[in-house]
Order: sequence, then C-alpha cells, then structure tokens
Amino acid sequence: MTQMSSSPSIETWENPFFELESDYDPIMIAAKRSQQKQHHESAPPTPPPILVPSESTATTSSRRSITTEDNPLKIIALGKTGDGKSSLLNDMLGREAFKHKRSVKSQTAEVQESSGFWSPLQPHMPGKGNFGCHIRAIDTPGFGDSQLRDGQFIPAIRKKIIDVAALEGGLHCILLAFKISNSTDTIMTGLRTLHELMKPNKTFWKNVILVFTHADPSTINRYRNNKVTLKTKVGPEIKEFLELDEELPMVFISTQKHMCSYFKGMGDCDCVHGSRYHADCRRRFYEQVWKRRNRPFQLDEDELLQMEEEEEKEDDNVDDKKETEVEEEGEQ
Repeated sequence: MTQMSSSPSIETWENPFFELESDYDPIMIAAKRSQQKQHHESAPPTPPPILVPSESTATTSSRRSITTEDNPLKIIALGKTGDGKSSLLNDMLGREAFKHKRSVKSQTAEVQESSGFWSPLQPHMPGKGNFGCHIRAIDTPGFGDSQLRDGQFIPAIRKKIIDVAALEGGLHCILLAFKISNSTDTIMTGLRTLHELMKPNKTFWKNVILVFTHADPSTINRYRNNKVTLKTKVGPEIKEFLELDEELPMVFISTQKHMCSYFKGMGDCDCVHGSRYHADCRRRFYEQVWKRRNRPFQLDEDELLQMEEEEEKEDDNVDDKKETEVEEEGEQ
C-alpha cells in the first residue's frame, strides 16, 4: 500500500497565506470552527485548506503577471480627516507617497496619485516581496475638514471618480477609511457622504471596502468589542440602510510599525506574533481588493449622463440657496 504524503502540495508551498489564520481574532476563530465542522460532516479528512478565496488560487508568478505598470488596479481612498487614508495608501505602496499627519486639518488639499507595486506581506513575511500586484493609488482630501472646505473638496473627488470610472477603464476599489474607535454615527455619516457624492448611481457599492485603521496589536483587546459590534450589528444596519444585496466587506489594519514588548520593558518578545498579526490583516485586505480585479466600477454613457444631470441639479440648488440668503440679508 502506497503511503500518502502529508507534506503540502506545490500550490500550498507557493501560497504565502498557508496556515496564516490569526489565533487571536474571536470572529475568525468562530468562522474557522464552523467551517471545520461543516467540512468534517460532509467529507473525509483532507490536507489543511489554503486560506485564499476560491477565485484567487493563482500562483505568485501568475498573480504578478496579471497586473502591470501599464495596467494596475485603480484604488481610491476616502474618509474623514485624520482617519488614516494617506497612511493606508503609503503602507500599500511601501513608501511615503502622500502627506499624513494627526490633525483635523486635511493634509491633502487636492486629489493626488501615485503608482507602484503593492507587496502586502512585506516586511512581515521575509521572502514574499514578489507577491502582490501593481496599483494606482488615489488619495483625496478628508471629509469634515476643520477649515470647512468640504464644498471645495467633494466636487473634485466626485469628478475624479467619474473620470476614472467612465474614461480610464474603471475603478477597482473605493476604500472608505475609519478609525476602529469611531462611533456608529460617524461611520453612518461617512457612508451618507459617499452616497450623496455618488448619487444617483448605486452600482459602485460593490467596489467599496470599509477599512478600519489604528487596529494596533497592542490595543486589539481594547477594541475587540468594537470589532465584534461592527461585524455583527453595524454591518447588517449598513446593508439595510443602503438597501444592498450583501454586507459591505470590512477589514482591520494598523499601519504602525510593531514595537517589541521586550524592548519596551513590558514582557517577553512578541515580534513573531506582531509580524503574524500584520501579515494576517494585510492578507484579508489584499483578498478583498483582489476579488474586484475583474469587475471594476464603470460608468456607461447613460449612467454618466444621469450623474451629470444630478450634479447640475445640485449646482442649481446651491445657487438658489445663495440667492435666498442674499435676499434675506437685504431685507434685514
């Protein structure tokens, strides 16, 4: 009788996400246990599953060849000032391409772009620098700017999204960034802002990913309840509010470098856990982006015309409001 080898297949060895699931995420632990239970009930034991979407089983080399410098995934980041949009894009590009600062004043006064190769597992998994894809990252001014410049920023953001979706082959991902500590009201306000910015179009929601930043390993216990609430309560509320077919995907990430607990005098070295945590967060983020590589948000002529007509209506409403205010001031 030939003995079956217990070693992973070639595809498993090539896959950088093999056995990378976090042991510290209660939601993912529950999902993993449920998956294992269903698996044991329906089939005989098999080697450990590869933790990537079924549509994303390409090898490292084939993944890199799909996107090129001339044909990158186009990604735009939106969100409230100070919630980490620019830091998120810098983390993806692996360099300081955009200004970022902890401030209620938006550091980005105009729409900016930068391109590069996104290597999500670097430097957290050495030797995986070739894994990833080419991206074109678009940074935007933040909502809720302290200098009340939303009226100036939002039309520019809308124009950029429309241009990419209608004239440049489509927009693959719209990243809506929030701090993990943000309240439900803040999250809903951001979603309403995006809804108003894109109306009357609704098809873009399939390309939206909610990215919760500042989910640092050192503070993960503090925000664990936030994460559970977001997944189990806020997600369904968003789906109902926006009348979506499915919940918007959520990912949690920290762009801060891991600081070893031993060097901070707070316990034993936790660098392995820190690297695994960062790699795991980026794996989930990468999967959500990669799923949308073949279905970018695009606008045809009719949809483009509808958005232009909506924009004209908004401009007319603004002009009418200004005229009314001038008349009221004159009467006073």
